[in-house]
Amino acid sequence: MLLSRDKIGYTTTYQGQTSEAGWLVLNIANLDLEGVSKIYIDLRDVEEIRAGKSKESEALEKAKKLLGGE
Repeated sequence: MLLSRDKIGYTTTYQGQTSEAGWLVLNIANLDLEGVSKIYIDLRDVEEIRAGKSKESEALEKAKKLLGGE
């Protein structure tokens, strides 16, 4: 089964825990999974998603500093 990139996410927090390595989040809510036993994820996509999340965090920090926040 192929999982599109828009169904893959990355987070550094889960159930109150934080991790520098983070967690891979697979959004399978809208998928019919009958008979599916494996989901394959291209790790290059995971790294791109992680890099994008890092850029978002950096942009947020810059915006906070410009607005006089932390």
